[in-house]
Amino acid sequence: MTLLQLKYISTVAKCGSFSKAAQVLYVSQPGISKMVCALEELGITIFVRSAAGITLTAEGRELLNMGERLLTDAEHISQHFSQDLSKTHETLSVSSQHYCFAIDAMMAYQNTYQKESYTYKFLVGQGPEVIQQVVDKTTELGVLFISSRSRKHMNRVFGDNNLEFHPLFDSKPYVFIHKSHPLASKEVLTIEELHPYPCIMYELDSDAPSVLQEEMLVPDFYPQKVTIVNGLYQSLMVMQQCQGYDLGTGFISESNGAQGVIKRPIKGFDDPITIGWVCQKAHTLSQPAERFIQLLQKYGRDLPEA
Repeated sequence: MTLLQLKYISTVAKCGSFSKAAQVLYVSQPGISKMVCALEELGITIFVRSAAGITLTAEGRELLNMGERLLTDAEHISQHFSQDLSKTHETLSVSSQHYCFAIDAMMAYQNTYQKESYTYKFLVGQGPEVIQQVVDKTTELGVLFISSRSRKHMNRVFGDNNLEFHPLFDSKPYVFIHKSHPLASKEVLTIEELHPYPCIMYELDSDAPSVLQEEMLVPDFYPQKVTIVNGLYQSLMVMQQCQGYDLGTGFISESNGAQGVIKRPIKGFDDPITIGWVCQKAHTLSQPAERFIQLLQKYGRDLPEA
């Protein structure tokens, strides 16, 4: 069955006759009749023909109920791509590790640059997901970090997948806790002080190497209490209600800062981190992507040091 056959059947049903449908579709009446008969040879009866005209059978009505959505979608697709999309519709697709500042940048973009018609995609996940989405062209660019521990592996992954990494800014590891946490009054935290509390980690595919873990990998640190989450909201709830902590890349944005999240340096651990964006090699960025990168730089640099 084709969309053309569905369109012919729908038009015949609306017109009440093959001859009127042929006039509407600018085709011959035998051509419509032949196409409908070809469908009915599959074992269904679509129309009942009589001297008074034609009517849909129960099977024919069920067929059209299922097919009308397909016809509507096909018409929408045809109209969408027959336009000059650069003037009427804007598209931006980004994937990112769990960075609130990247979410803030996307919200700022949507409020600043939106057109009357647009599709903005923002996907959040672990490093392997971000990389794969850029490789598959699900998103145009991905936001992630490289540490000294992961740099060699990440450069190999980028090379194998024909990707380019572009640095945005450097950071260092911090402990993220809620302002109500028992350790919140301390200016610097030690690994030993963190042991009694649950360590928050984002779920990583079992096949992915540990160097791609989003949390900072502190040498000789094996937390006894671990809470695995898959989203920022769950992470914030564990911080607020269970005295959990997250080992992250040092950035607090307005969105999570307003929810009481603070950061503290880790004594004796100062592994440098580079946050940047990745895209396919030799790819020419769209104008929306270029604007978004500018916002990433702004929201990364303007973050409070709380």
